[in-house]
Amino acid sequence: MTMMKLGLLGGAALAVMAVGAQADELSALKAEIEALNARVAQLETSPAMPSGYSLMTYSKGDATVVPGNNYDYYLDKGYSDKANVIGILPTADAPPSTTIEWSGYVYAIVMYNEYDHYADYTTDSNYGELSIITRAQLRVVGKTDTAVGEVGVRVQLRSSGPGVEGDRDFFANEYWGWWAMTPELTLGGGYSGSLGQIGYGMDGACNCWYTDWYSSSSSSYRNGSFDGSYDPGDTAQIRLSWASGPIGLAIALEESDGDTEKEDGRFYAGHGDMAIAGQFTWTGDTINGEISAIAYEADDVSPGDEDGYQIGAGIGFGLGDIATLSLAAAIGHEPIRDDYWGVSGLVSFGLTDTVSAEAGANWKTWSDYSGDNDLLEVIAGVYYNPVSQLTFGLEAEWADLPDDVLTSSFYSGDDLLTFDFVSIWRF
Repeated sequence: MTMMKLGLLGGAALAVMAVGAQADELSALKAEIEALNARVAQLETSPAMPSGYSLMTYSKGDATVVPGNNYDYYLDKGYSDKANVIGILPTADAPPSTTIEWSGYVYAIVMYNEYDHYADYTTDSNYGELSIITRAQLRVVGKTDTAVGEVGVRVQLRSSGPGVEGDRDFFANEYWGWWAMTPELTLGGGYSGSLGQIGYGMDGACNCWYTDWYSSSSSSYRNGSFDGSYDPGDTAQIRLSWASGPIGLAIALEESDGDTEKEDGRFYAGHGDMAIAGQFTWTGDTINGEISAIAYEADDVSPGDEDGYQIGAGIGFGLGDIATLSLAAAIGHEPIRDDYWGVSGLVSFGLTDTVSAEAGANWKTWSDYSGDNDLLEVIAGVYYNPVSQLTFGLEAEWADLPDDVLTSSFYSGDDLLTFDFVSIWRF
């Protein structure tokens, strides 16, 4: 009997303990629910997303490659291949997603060059200068996936100048809009590089931050001044491009003339002079190439109202694991300088994971009222990239200049030497 009483008393004690434990668990659960309700109330008082959207994200991602106009490769090589991206993800009943990205860089270049200088077309003297060249560049890209395809805009802003001179205001050195009508077909327009540009050879593929003087200027069909490039320069245009697999095709209607100052002192753009350009590209695993052509009117820069054209080609490929080679060639007719042709090449080396080097040469020949003329340029550079946000480099150029004084009131037919130290910061 005593044992039975003890057993009943022990069971009652265990039951009381179990009820107490359950009460503690219920109290803890109640506290968690109260904390969750408080957090929900806090979120309800936070700023709301735009109507119809559910999530805004910020990340560091790959920079957008604009379909039909990957002009960044030779327009501005200072950018990183990454960008800061803001994305807005929609709810089921909202418009498709939108992203806005931005990136930029600043460079400072210590430059020294030496050349012969014509003071009044009759006397000359050796001239050398040391200067610091600066630039700030900002790129903003916005794009939206719409019901009819991707629609986007790219704007690039720049401020630059030599030493303490020059205008420090930002200006749009490129602006472009596009509509990807299908995965293959894109309609674009704005102010950007001419489709007639050859993106290979020394001029099209080099780093050459402050070398390549005569190849990096815009074409003479805009202003009548000589250059050794195969680049018609930046211009207003509308472009239709198609790409499928490794093959790309594009055609553009471009503005031929730049702004021209008239007798009343005002500047006019247009004047009816137009250009048409076309391009075929091949992007393979080991070999890349292009064929580009442009024909343009040039009434405002040509005393004989002549027009001009250029046909060019480029190819790039690897030399094993040692280097890459980029070659270009072009023939054409300029209204002031008559017929011309030339060849250009660049070899690039990856010395280590952080150090690279390049060397290139460009040769162009033409004829005008003074006879036959030619220009030879040779460049070299070595660059150190400890991280993607930072670059330092040393560059040099030697150029054998033409004797044609018409090509420039600044340089004579003697050698030009340029040396510079490059520092670039990116974000």
